[in-house]
Amino acid sequence: MSGAVDRAERHVLALRTASRKEWATRDRILLEASQLFATHGFRGASTRQIAERVGVRQPSLFKHFPSKRAMLAELTLYDMLVPAHHAEAAAATRGSAIDRFAGYVAWNLEWYRTMPFDLRCVTEQVVRSERLVGARRAVNRWNEAIGQILRQGVASGEFSASAVPFVPRVLETMSWHMVHTKGASERTVDDAVRFLLAATVEPR
Repeated sequence: MSGAVDRAERHVLALRTASRKEWATRDRILLEASQLFATHGFRGASTRQIAERVGVRQPSLFKHFPSKRAMLAELTLYDMLVPAHHAEAAAATRGSAIDRFAGYVAWNLEWYRTMPFDLRCVTEQVVRSERLVGARRAVNRWNEAIGQILRQGVASGEFSASAVPFVPRVLETMSWHMVHTKGASERTVDDAVRFLLAATVEPR
């Protein structure tokens, strides 16, 4: 799975620097699908609408993705699997829990802030209803990895034990904010990291 995650991350980095006119048809399909899923709901958006937005016929659409579910599954790679992989790497790395947590949070928020696809449509409810088992497992892996970093910080005296239960949900909310806020900047990310650390670090 790490190979797929690495390829997905490199692909997003490439899309960030390319103009939309340079995007491959598959990427334009995924972009339009993500936007339609976000505005009309996964079930409300149709493959015909997606094809029309991209400017291709439906048979051409299905050459790239056999179904809407396949499009959603690829979006979960960016929204769930890549963050889970980074969180696990941060949990497994030696060193200060504060530094590892701050580094992960900064990466996480920047990932969502600059994401070329509209990930508002990728919710746990939709993932459950479409039975995307791999994505559900990634969510569990992410929660476990973040919890592990926080527990390590508590054990080392860096983090407050009272922060462990609520910090993962706050981070999820911040990530959601980055997806929803078009005007978010690097300063927004920095401020969010400082806020989360202030709520997490054990007072001296």
